[in-house]
Amino acid sequence: MDTTGDTAGGAHCATLFRCDAGEGREWLLLRVTAADGTTGWGECSDAGRPADVLGVLASWTADRPTVAGFTARTVRGALAQALADQAARRAGIPLWQWYGATTRPEPVELFADLGRTPGVRLPADAAAAATAAVRAGYRTVALAPFEHHGGPLAEIALKRVRAVREAVGDSVRILVDCGERLPLRDLSRLLDPLAALGVGWLKDGVGIGRPADLARLRTRTDIPLAGGQYGYDPAQLYAVAGLLDVVLPDVRHAGGPHPALALAAAASGARGSFHARGSFHARVSFYNPAGPVATLHSAHLTALHADAAAALGHAFGGPEWRADLLPGGEQLDGGRLTLPEGPGLGCEPELRHRAVEEVWNGVVRTGCDCCAGACRSTCRCRCADRPLPAPFTPCEVAAV
Repeated sequence: MDTTGDTAGGAHCATLFRCDAGEGREWLLLRVTAADGTTGWGECSDAGRPADVLGVLASWTADRPTVAGFTARTVRGALAQALADQAARRAGIPLWQWYGATTRPEPVELFADLGRTPGVRLPADAAAAATAAVRAGYRTVALAPFEHHGGPLAEIALKRVRAVREAVGDSVRILVDCGERLPLRDLSRLLDPLAALGVGWLKDGVGIGRPADLARLRTRTDIPLAGGQYGYDPAQLYAVAGLLDVVLPDVRHAGGPHPALALAAAASGARGSFHARGSFHARVSFYNPAGPVATLHSAHLTALHADAAAALGHAFGGPEWRADLLPGGEQLDGGRLTLPEGPGLGCEPELRHRAVEEVWNGVVRTGCDCCAGACRSTCRCRCADRPLPAPFTPCEVAAV
């Protein structure tokens, strides 16, 4: 496949758009445009303070790139997404095909992520949101019961999970995002009650940055453990080998599609023979409870990755106009997402939407003038050897 093209020395016009998603949340969408007019889209929502995001972009346009740190990595993830989208559009093929899949994927199963649902405070609110998701066709719901607490954190969290279970019955899978909100000592007291409620996984009870505590948690429960949303280096997973059941690469925070796929590949060693229940691979769920652009990128990766878990998180109960922002992008039916037919992501955001405003534009160099900043894994141009002041070398967005 030829993904080359003249991009004027790897320079791209880049524009950042802000979308007000309500309740203090915003989505940040990045568009890149090559010299030939081909566009590509990425998303860096939840990258940090707006001023820091703009600072990263400004450093790139000034050829003094900020490449380290959480914000820079997440913004870089949006740029890598956009370049992959752009390359697939130039080739005239869907993004999943540009990545190397040969047959059109089946619809991607979703789970309803209630963590971004407005107004979920009381146990009854969580139960109502979960009931609405099940009525919409979702068979798995995820909640963050340790958020927005108005009393003892462990107590209110357990009440929320119990209310959801009573509302949806035993046939619906419930996933719990702990968000590292409780000390391990306090979380340990909840493990048996949560297991009795049939929780499908605990996400970030302990983060992957604390291997010793994660190992202690592993010995204290048979509830599957999930983590890795903020991972960006396979070495982070090797450090917790045998301790996770589900690895959650995020195409934003990992730094783009290629790092997310590298984490997914490394997940095969994230559980292994270290656990008493047997030797098997960790499952993969490309995690993205954000806006529709990053969710669609994640859906293309989910369709591509044969070992992916059966569900991709979808922010349920967000703004009612969400589908209008990316027309044709989130074709939902019974808790499943059908990928668009068009090239690249298959659709583009509606920039005339009332919630959208342009907040920055400039020229970003990708450090490559031979392959449009979208090298394939077979590229022999040795872009990484070029001492160019770019935010990343384009081979880092290579398909694998």
